Amino acid sequence: MCYMEVAVQSPIWTLQRILLAAAAAGSLLILTGCGTDMLTYAQDSKRAGIGEYNDGNYADAVGSFRNAVRQDPRDAECEYWLGLSYEQTANYEEAINAYRTSLALMPEPGSARFNGQLHDKAFDRLARVIAEHDQSNSEVDLLTQTADAQKSSIDYWLLGRIFRYRGDADTSMDDYHRSIQFDPDNFAVQKELGLYLTQLGQMQEAAAVLRDAYRLNQYDDQVNDALRSVGLTPGPDLYTQDAPKTLPPASPDADPGLSPPAAPAAHIDGPDQTITPPKD
Repeated sequence: MCYMEVAVQSPIWTLQRILLAAAAAGSLLILTGCGTDMLTYAQDSKRAGIGEYNDGNYADAVGSFRNAVRQDPRDAECEYWLGLSYEQTANYEEAINAYRTSLALMPEPGSARFNGQLHDKAFDRLARVIAEHDQSNSEVDLLTQTADAQKSSIDYWLLGRIFRYRGDADTSMDDYHRSIQFDPDNFAVQKELGLYLTQLGQMQEAAAVLRDAYRLNQYDDQVNDALRSVGLTPGPDLYTQDAPKTLPPASPDADPGLSPPAAPAAHIDGPDQTITPPKD
């Protein structure tokens, strides 16, 4: 009998969520050479689920992806598809759980098998579903408690995006700033906050945040364009320039549509090499 041990790594979610994912993986992973049939069945179920989802048969897709996950509980992409399918059947609590599990199962950023595109999409769908469907704020409250207790930059980042999608700019910016406080070298958060502040017309603060983002990555086109939009010129003299005090009108009610940049060397396992966005 052959066994494979899987380490689930994630700084994002609550201990309860991680233990659930780890328990599922630990109880079902007999998936090496002696479990080839299980992996083949999981891939067949996943392929069927993708076809059913793209055909609009969302309830059938839920069943197929659940079968695939039971056979291969390590498949983060399959959990993401399961979340999409749950969204389309208006089962938002299960969608939240699936997106969280997808993120918890992913390798650490920077590793060879880290899938930046999949991570960004799962992270964004999780933020959107919580923002739109957590009417009791139970998910937000749980996330806030975890962020406070663990001083988690990524949890605060997620909260910032949730409140941005809710149109609560003040709370969103507070959470983005807390995220940066606990991880000042996270370029993606610095960029996201800087672009958001620019859209809100808060150019003085945007200039400061965008300067920090530029310090971390001088080659990002969106950051460089945003710096120019607040009257600053990217380059060696950036830090001696003053942002203008008169600003163009902004559109604070518009959806910024911001997402963190995808990591290089993304890898997608499975029969379908395209991660299809949900049909909103």
